[in-house]
Amino acid sequence: MNNVLVKITGLDHLGRGIGRVEGKIIFVKNAYINEEVTVKITKEKKKFLEGEIVDFEYKSPFRIDSKCNILNCGCALKHVPYEKQLEFKEEKIKNIIKRYTNLEKVVKKIIPSDDIYNYRNKVTLKVKEKLAYSENDSHNLICIDRCELLDEKINKIIKEINKMDLNNVSEVMIRSFDETMVCFKGNIDIKELNGVSSIYIDDKLVLGQEKIKANLGNFNFLVSDKAFFQVNTKMAFKLYKKVEDIITKDKTKTLLDLYCGTGTIGIFLSKHFKKVIGIEISEKAVMDAKENTKNNNIENCKFYVGNLDNGLKEKADIIVVDPPRKGLSQKTIKDILDVEPEEIIYVSCDPMTLARDINLFKDGYTVEEIIPLDLFPHTYHVESITKLKRKN
Repeated sequence: MNNVLVKITGLDHLGRGIGRVEGKIIFVKNAYINEEVTVKITKEKKKFLEGEIVDFEYKSPFRIDSKCNILNCGCALKHVPYEKQLEFKEEKIKNIIKRYTNLEKVVKKIIPSDDIYNYRNKVTLKVKEKLAYSENDSHNLICIDRCELLDEKINKIIKEINKMDLNNVSEVMIRSFDETMVCFKGNIDIKELNGVSSIYIDDKLVLGQEKIKANLGNFNFLVSDKAFFQVNTKMAFKLYKKVEDIITKDKTKTLLDLYCGTGTIGIFLSKHFKKVIGIEISEKAVMDAKENTKNNNIENCKFYVGNLDNGLKEKADIIVVDPPRKGLSQKTIKDILDVEPEEIIYVSCDPMTLARDINLFKDGYTVEEIIPLDLFPHTYHVESITKLKRKN
């Protein structure tokens, strides 16, 4: 098919422009609403097309020049002004929730990110002579010297690593809070790295301390190499504070923190409850969580290693869940319903799986509010907090 002229009429949930070619929907990366673009067709399916911009016939007055010229990375919205990104994400959640749950007015105004650049505390990069991102929807690798989303400490380390012989390295993870950790997958001879507290090679600690420290408000958290921790540190604090604001606090009750990671949410909320129980599948994360309770002088939190797909044995008055992108399994939802908590706080990074799970709770619980938060500026991703209350 030859190049085609496309009028962009909207954005899909991945931030791609939507248009039509001979009656068939086409998705165009890096396009914006009302633009007219000449498009090269890159994929042709029975029900839709995909394409990339060759030229502009009309550019939106809202389009901005990005600080970054890398194409097809994870920043689907970097050509969109930040206030328009927020509008997109708020409408995205509203549309998904309305379409799949018939709820809409419960979605509140989105909470913006404090920083829209240099906010990421972690990155995992492949190697193609130099460190590289994986291109979206392909196996191609894009070599980088910096990324505008990464903490500047990470960008400095990327430049240092790119000077090294990486022929026998396949992947590098860099994580930076108050302290910085670098993990190499493969074989490399390295004795030190400027500004780095911990170095791992193939899961073996070769330099420095096993864990690095992160501060969130008045709490200090130790984080190991494979433990989950929110990638936007400032917004993680806002997220946990918002959970603290909306949760029903009662020092006679027990809180159950599922997918507790390094214990951040449970520790944040511990002063408001008699007891906090955290469950997490990662043994390393649970070890971090236990150490974090000691370091923060918390005495009413207990953390356990457990696979929730094998069943939930603990009872609690209130449950907080912060699952991975795939959401909750039907088994876990059934187990939570069997516990019959008075309240459920659901922290989600995917509105689609959130909507699916809300429907499975709807017979026993009312959705009181859904609060979107932007933890990932310039991408199409959006975090949210949902408060569910048990029906009488």
